[in-house]
Amino acid sequence: MIRRIAAFLIGASLVAAALAALDFGWLQLDTRVSQSVGTQNQSVSSVVQARALSLVCPGAAFVEASKISLSAKFRQIGTSQISINQNGVADVQSSTARVTVSANPGSGATAQGSSLLNATQTQSLHAVPDATSAGANGLISTECQRPSSDFWFVGADTSVGRQSLLVVTNSSNVNATFDLELFGESGAIQAAGMQGLSVASGATLVLPLAAFAPSNPALTIHVASQGGAVAAWVQQKTVRGTVSAGIDLISPVSEAGLLQVVPGFDVYGSKAAAAIRKINPDYGDLEPVLRVFAPKDASDSAQTIEVTVLVSGINVKTFGTVVRQNITLGQTTDIPISGLADGQYSAVVTAQKPLFAAMRVSRSSVDQARVLKPVGSDFTWIASSEPITTNRTIVAPDLGSTQLNLVNANASENTVSLNVNGSPKTLPMAANSLSSILLKPGSLLTISASSPIFANLTTVEDAGISSLKILDSKNLGGTVSVSLR
Repeated sequence: MIRRIAAFLIGASLVAAALAALDFGWLQLDTRVSQSVGTQNQSVSSVVQARALSLVCPGAAFVEASKISLSAKFRQIGTSQISINQNGVADVQSSTARVTVSANPGSGATAQGSSLLNATQTQSLHAVPDATSAGANGLISTECQRPSSDFWFVGADTSVGRQSLLVVTNSSNVNATFDLELFGESGAIQAAGMQGLSVASGATLVLPLAAFAPSNPALTIHVASQGGAVAAWVQQKTVRGTVSAGIDLISPVSEAGLLQVVPGFDVYGSKAAAAIRKINPDYGDLEPVLRVFAPKDASDSAQTIEVTVLVSGINVKTFGTVVRQNITLGQTTDIPISGLADGQYSAVVTAQKPLFAAMRVSRSSVDQARVLKPVGSDFTWIASSEPITTNRTIVAPDLGSTQLNLVNANASENTVSLNVNGSPKTLPMAANSLSSILLKPGSLLTISASSPIFANLTTVEDAGISSLKILDSKNLGGTVSVSLR
């Protein structure tokens, strides 16, 4: 009893001292926050600003180093052309390994996204002096990326005469580590050295995927990083005997979904390619193929799902086709798209479970004899597109011939708003239709739609071909609620 009375007197004296201190200004209390017994603590909102937007490009194409050492097994040849949306751009830093493009926070544009900053790169290897001798020929384009921690790639091949390199760039100020998962035609691939791979701050790591998965014609790649965020691509090239037959920089695919749309791809030189395929099976990959991968969860009871591919042509001469095929979850599957005549097409993929999808398209010379030469064929992996409604801005490459491909996969009419070099245009699109618009080199394009639209860019140069997604990169800010206890 005496202890309780003493504790009460001490507590009362402390309260009195605190009140006295408050009266004399010794103690400053934040009167905006109050607490009372039996009620929930009050929370305070704090605004977190988005980090300044910065994009990373991989730079020029990689080939084997002339003198292989432990520190340099690959080198870059030639230079890539960077196409940048100039609104708000403050800084372009270029090195042999990469190009970094940053937005100017003081440009007056506060909303992040492609309207503030978008960048892509394109490189033609036809004119690079030592490209042919290094087994690299073709046209390559890719998007400059906002560094992230998770990537999926659908499109790689390590069979004979095919090389796939994983290119990982760490532009952050801290070292990064990442884990690598590979999935082939038989499922997950187990190999030593795929966990805890390290990329130093400011460095680029180039890994031949054949070191982990040799002789695999169909691969899906998953990269998950820890520490610093990274940018990543897969460079694939094809060599038939001594003939370099194409190169591509493969971008990460969009999120897995029940619906995937490849907005536009061209078939060119199909008769010459078909004639050569009959003679030499090594030219079999000149035929268009859709690659799909549906991740398998531990909770999945079904082992297979049905995938439907609707390939539509742009006019009556390109009638398209429909393919239905069962695929196994957790395995990479190539679905050949046969019998297409020369022309423009789109592919709409539907499935019973979320999947990733990309289309490999080749472009061959119409001259059969020329297809057998280094500059006679090329290929590109066209990833499925993200649905677009609000404004997205992109600059067309400065070389070759570029077209914008649009697909309205809705069951009703859609209205697309375009602005090309300051000239606005409205394009009504019928339900389930495909359209394309030719762009001048370096054109500044802004696109939006009344309901989701799917779009991409394809660029051709003679027998070379490449493709670009229209991304809307942004770092997210927001309001955080802090509860005081």
